[in-house]
Amino acid sequence: MNYMKTKLAVILASSTFCSLGFASGFAIQEQSVTGLGRAFAGSAAVADDASTIFFNPAGLTNLSASELAVGLHYISPQTDFTDGGSTIPTVFGGTAQPGGDGGDAGEDALVPNMFYAHRLNDRMVAGIGVTAPFGLATDYSDQWQGRYHAIRSEVLTININPSFAFKANEKLSLGFGVSLQYIDLELTQAVDFGSICTANGGLGGCTQAPANNDGKAKLTADDWGWGYNLGLTYQATEATRLGLAYRSKISHTLEGDGKFRVPDNAQALAVAGGFVDGNISGDVDLPESASLAIHHQLNNKTTVMADVSWTRWSRFQELAIKSNDVANLNSTKQEQWDNTMRYGIGLDYQYDHKLTLRGGIAYDETPTSDTFRTARIADQDRTWIAIGGSYKVSDRLIVDAGYTHIFIDDPKIDETLDTPLNHRLVGEYEGSVDILSVQARWLFI
Repeated sequence: MNYMKTKLAVILASSTFCSLGFASGFAIQEQSVTGLGRAFAGSAAVADDASTIFFNPAGLTNLSASELAVGLHYISPQTDFTDGGSTIPTVFGGTAQPGGDGGDAGEDALVPNMFYAHRLNDRMVAGIGVTAPFGLATDYSDQWQGRYHAIRSEVLTININPSFAFKANEKLSLGFGVSLQYIDLELTQAVDFGSICTANGGLGGCTQAPANNDGKAKLTADDWGWGYNLGLTYQATEATRLGLAYRSKISHTLEGDGKFRVPDNAQALAVAGGFVDGNISGDVDLPESASLAIHHQLNNKTTVMADVSWTRWSRFQELAIKSNDVANLNSTKQEQWDNTMRYGIGLDYQYDHKLTLRGGIAYDETPTSDTFRTARIADQDRTWIAIGGSYKVSDRLIVDAGYTHIFIDDPKIDETLDTPLNHRLVGEYEGSVDILSVQARWLFI
């Protein structure tokens, strides 16, 4: 077994429940404060503010005036790992992996978004949205038991989405948009130079201490990509509106750098083994999604909405990191994700001419499985409970607020690195998420 050729298994994805991505996989659902207050139930049909640009651009024709909406979401995840028998490489005895539980890997974050809709005439509306549709931010302690699987994971996306909608007739509206998307990535994990040194007889005077002489690997990369979204709304009756929306996949080829931080006593070992800095690249398809929704006004005060949404996470079967100049930066990680469904139901109540109250629940399936779950993607099914409200300050200004708590089924993990240094991470996660959002809407009447 040649430990000098050990590859660095780096994963280009996220631990969903302790990241920014609180929808299916590592998607970020938090694109609307009014939507958050009803757990995003019926978003493809509701169309009550300019955030419909993201959920269904056809809904723009439902707005009574031009509008600017600026929202901010405070996301607070809580994540705890409990060890269930993690071990060092079997060639060194497979004894218990030293280290702690990693602390709370969830990282609080502020996620903004902005939408502007401009009514061109009675039938046509143009708009633009700036959002972050995918992302994560997790940070384990450097000495946790899964440090060779993941330490820090951070992914940022920015999506610029100009859109257009028109009324084909009094019942049917159509809309489309183009998405210009930027993605930026940072991933770190530990490298077990103690085990590599032991396997190579203390080459260059390095410390022979398996799992006790760590270096670190850091990958950074970015890319621009593009896609589109389509939608329609159909006013079936005066009280009932249907919505159908689709967002395309966006393909990225990320390019950047891979760097190693090497202990002083392992410098000669690192050079001999090819643990040196180099260029990296990797392909990732951010998945397409579709949603079918209904919005029904029961009376002049109460409206109910519901939806079923699908995401094609099955595109994410493996992740390959490639480097043309450093072999130790090459890796392929099997993910084997499945397509997912999301179901939501919500309610709006018009308390008076100024105040609207709302609430909702949703169930969100995970794309991961027990067999392929990883430390960066320790995802599970989750249930959303949400409340919110809107207050009409004046004819030109509306303030919205929403709160959601997400209950997450406890995911179990049993992940062994697919390298000669087969560190094994075994245990269970426990987590939840709290989200508090506020938004201001200015109407140009």
